[in-house]
Amino acid sequence: MKKIRQILIRIFKFFFISLFIGFITTLLVPYLNNSCTKNPKIKKYDVIIVLGSPAENNCEAGSIMKDRVAKGVELFKLGIGKKILFTGSSVRNNCTEAEVMETYAISKGVSKNQILTEIRAKNTFQNAYYSVKQMKELKFTSAAIVTSEPHIKRACAVFAKFGIRYAMFPADNPAEISKLQLLLWKFGERMILTHHIIFGYPE
Repeated sequence: MKKIRQILIRIFKFFFISLFIGFITTLLVPYLNNSCTKNPKIKKYDVIIVLGSPAENNCEAGSIMKDRVAKGVELFKLGIGKKILFTGSSVRNNCTEAEVMETYAISKGVSKNQILTEIRAKNTFQNAYYSVKQMKELKFTSAAIVTSEPHIKRACAVFAKFGIRYAMFPADNPAEISKLQLLLWKFGERMILTHHIIFGYPE
């Protein structure tokens, strides 16, 4: 009976925390929307920035990474950006995300001399920081930013801190991700975003 009570208490706590996070995030929606829409609507950008995700342990592109790269390549072939910049270090294994994405993009027909890589970023804030730093070195002022759809709002809020013109382009979600997994992913992103806005971004 005691164990059942403890389980019910945990479920109640989780439910309460979920409602609280949902409420806080709802209050922050105007802030998020402003961050994402304050920039001019332009059809072409200096660079397409593709945010990394962990590669497989054999240093092959995983499904999330493939979908992000595919979106970046699609935009590049449409003439949306002059260059593609892949950003991401090795976080979960010894495979550098930017380099794995570069290899995959080349296999999809993008010339190596059209690709830029940023290999230091270990989180979304660093993706933005190091990518924008590289942009400024190249005199670039605008970017089309590609990431997974559940990650869009958090990435958008981060890039809003760096004073560039940008727009967000969501990649497709992998077909093998179930609705429950997608829901949990979105919920996790909402939790992280709320935490970042309240307590600041990790550098």
